[in-house]
Amino acid sequence: MPGKRLLSRDGEPVEIGGRALDLLIALLEKPGQVLSKRELIKRVWPDVVVEEGSLRFHMNSLRRALGDGEQGARYIATQVGVGYAFVAPVNRRPALDAAPSAAPVAPLGES
Repeated sequence: MPGKRLLSRDGEPVEIGGRALDLLIALLEKPGQVLSKRELIKRVWPDVVVEEGSLRFHMNSLRRALGDGEQGARYIATQVGVGYAFVAPVNRRPALDAAPSAAPVAPLGES
């Protein structure tokens, strides 16, 4: 299903709100880099005035969904007064529903 936004763990869907998922996507676009609170707010809530408390709330929701802190797992680091960074190793792979691009092919026997 193209455009489907889903977070899964071991093949099972993880319940996560849309804003928390937007935060995860923003952090994963720049793994290991601290994104400022302002940058995250601007990215996740464009054209809306949002307090830092909303960012903290959704960041905490994201951490719970990821299991951050459970059994020593650490995914998101906070740089106090600055912002957040995704600090776990990231392995990129193509989306499951992405169709490979292919050049047009003539049917066999035609040229």
